[in-house]
Amino acid sequence: MSALIEPLIYNANPTIPVVVSLPHSSSFIPSDVRNQFYLSDAELAEEQRKLVDWFIDDLYAPLVVAGGTAVRYNVSRFVCDPERFEDDEKECMATRGMGVVYTHGTARQRIRREITVEERESLLRDFYRPFHAALNAQVKRVVEAFGRCVFVDCHSYQELALPYELYGDTPRADVVLGGDSIHTPAWIRERVERLVKDAGYTYGLNQPFAGTVVPLSFYGDARVSAFMLEIKRSTYMDERATAKHSGFERMRSLIGGVAELLAREVGSVASSP
Repeated sequence: MSALIEPLIYNANPTIPVVVSLPHSSSFIPSDVRNQFYLSDAELAEEQRKLVDWFIDDLYAPLVVAGGTAVRYNVSRFVCDPERFEDDEKECMATRGMGVVYTHGTARQRIRREITVEERESLLRDFYRPFHAALNAQVKRVVEAFGRCVFVDCHSYQELALPYELYGDTPRADVVLGGDSIHTPAWIRERVERLVKDAGYTYGLNQPFAGTVVPLSFYGDARVSAFMLEIKRSTYMDERATAKHSGFERMRSLIGGVAELLAREVGSVASSP
C-alpha cells in the first residue's frame, strides 16, 4: 500500500483556541488505491466533482488568519473517509455503501472492488488514523495552552441533492450549521445564525446534514465546543466548471465574520454551556 501521507497543519502555533478540520478538500488518490476502483478516469473525476469540498482551504482561511490552527486531510475521501466511524456497524452511511471505505458512489452505483481485510486495515492505518491523531493532538495542545478549544468542522455541499443522501428532500440553505447536543453551545448557534442572515444568506440548522465531528478523546469534555459549517457551493463557485465565481469573496467575508466572532468571544464564552 501507499506510504503514510501525513495531514497538513496550517498555523501549528495558534494564538486563539480554535482548531479547524478540513477533511474533504483533497482530490488526491494514490495510484495503488486508484486501482481498487472500477471507474474510468472520467467517471471518477465526475464523482470527485460532486463530493470534493472544492476551494475550502481558501474559503475557511480567515479562521487561520485570525489565529486558529487547521488540519487538512491530504487524500480524497474516496480513499477512505475520515468523517465516518471505522466500524460500519456504527456508521449510518454504510447502508449506502459510503462508510469509511466507499464501495458505492453518488448515484448508489458500485464503484469499487471488494478489498481484503489487509487492504482495509492499510487504508485506516495510513490515512484515517493519522488524520484523527493530528486532530486530537492539536485539540490537546490548544486545551493545554488555553484551557478550552472551539473545534470547527468545515465543509461544502452541492446545490442539488444526490441519490446517496439520507435527507436529500430537506431544505438546502446557503449556510448550514451542524451541532452536537453536548458540544455546541447556544451562543454559537445563535450568533452564527445572526451573522449568516445579516449577510443576506439563508440559514439551516442540522439539515440536510447534521451534527459535527468531535475528536473522540475529548467527547464529553466541557472544555471543548464544536460545530460544523456546510456552505452551499453554488454561493461561491460554478459547480459544473469547478471554478470560483464572483460570490467567493463575499462568502469568504462571512467566514471572516465567524472568525472575528470566535476570536472576540471564545475567551469569555466558549467554556459556558
